[in-house]
Amino acid sequence: MRNNLWIIWWARFSGGGVSWFRLLKDGVPWVRVLFVGAVFLGLAGVVGLLSTRQFKSVSMLIDEGCFSPLKPALWQQSLNPGELSGLLADNYFSTFPPPSSPVSVNSSNSLTESELTVFTTINEGLQHKLLKLLRRYHPQLGAGVLVNLKTGAIEAMAYYRHADENGSILPQDSGNLCLVSVFPAASLFKIVTAYGVLERKGVTRHTRFPVVGRHHTLYKYQLGLGKSRYRYQPVEVSFEKAFARSVNPIFGKFGIDYFSAPELLQLAGTFAFNRPLVFDLSVASSHVQSPETAYQRAETASGFIKTTTISPLHAALIAGAPLAAGKLKRPYIIDRVTAENGNELFYHQECRPEFGLADNKACAELVKMMQATVKYGTARKAFQHLKKRRSSRDWEIGGKTGSLDMPNSDRRCEWFAGFARDRKSDREVAVSLVLVHGEKRTISSGYIAAEMLAGALKTNKK
Repeated sequence: MRNNLWIIWWARFSGGGVSWFRLLKDGVPWVRVLFVGAVFLGLAGVVGLLSTRQFKSVSMLIDEGCFSPLKPALWQQSLNPGELSGLLADNYFSTFPPPSSPVSVNSSNSLTESELTVFTTINEGLQHKLLKLLRRYHPQLGAGVLVNLKTGAIEAMAYYRHADENGSILPQDSGNLCLVSVFPAASLFKIVTAYGVLERKGVTRHTRFPVVGRHHTLYKYQLGLGKSRYRYQPVEVSFEKAFARSVNPIFGKFGIDYFSAPELLQLAGTFAFNRPLVFDLSVASSHVQSPETAYQRAETASGFIKTTTISPLHAALIAGAPLAAGKLKRPYIIDRVTAENGNELFYHQECRPEFGLADNKACAELVKMMQATVKYGTARKAFQHLKKRRSSRDWEIGGKTGSLDMPNSDRRCEWFAGFARDRKSDREVAVSLVLVHGEKRTISSGYIAAEMLAGALKTNKK
């Protein structure tokens, strides 16, 4: 009688204690055939799957601040940052209608020799809308930036220069006005000061502070630095209301009572002042001067000073920082660059944020205060028309206004910088809009910003 090898093999397998190697060696021959066949099919499947994947033909550009599974030394840089920043001409952001994406440019790079194709993050619809609004209301100067807070992608960046301005306010060779730090930050700096105050224990948006005199002036007697011939009774105002209505004396007192000059500069540094922003294009540093007197600290903390300057790109990041908190992405505008033969010379990689706010509680309070600016503060009228739209019921919008004369000019510089979030889609964007008016103001910066935020949130639903 012959032994049943299958029964013997199965008994060894179910009884345990025998290795797979022994079972395959001593087992039924067709079991070994099935095992080898299964291994072969598995390997063939893996090879087939990998063959369908598209791999980058040229190593991607990476810097020390980016995330990568490989060491930076293993990556070959095909385009250095200097060459990257020169790919898009300044008039790319002022041409109407805007150029379609991708855009072809000529390069003198020895690695590419000829034409490059640049894929940007610009949304053509939003870019067209921004340029159209600037041209419709024709301020002397205008610049705006809209950034996706989830990714850091710049979805709109445009500037406008009136034909009559003719370099009288800013030189004609100033370049892209979205990236130059020549505009006084004005009350936008109150975002910085408010965050620093909210970090302190016992201070919330409901904390009340006394104010003497008018809200939009900054006299020494209002700060306790001098006497007035008038007798004013102090009136207590909540922190939220002081921010929403831009009460200068309260923020001036913060600069005197809460911060020394080094502490105020350190707080500004938290928001990336006095250092260059890392961006695909060359952007000027925003600047805060060190205050030498108590009154200068009050001017700096309230934004009532012309020497604190900022670029529209930086203003958008500051406005979006409280909503993004510690998750603010580094901004970028160039998604990828390909050579004429199709090789990829650059590909955007997620990088560590340029700056982030660590105190989540202070950020949450500041978001509520910025929403109050739109609800009943200085931006209320500019955003009032959005409340009539049914889709706006799911939107959370906040921001800050500011206005001050341009340095070396009597032309008024007017700001709005803010954020918007759609609760349904969880889309988050930030916007900054600066207008420099002539003898007559044509439109408020808040109105154009409101239209851009509404367009950005509706774009996501299409």
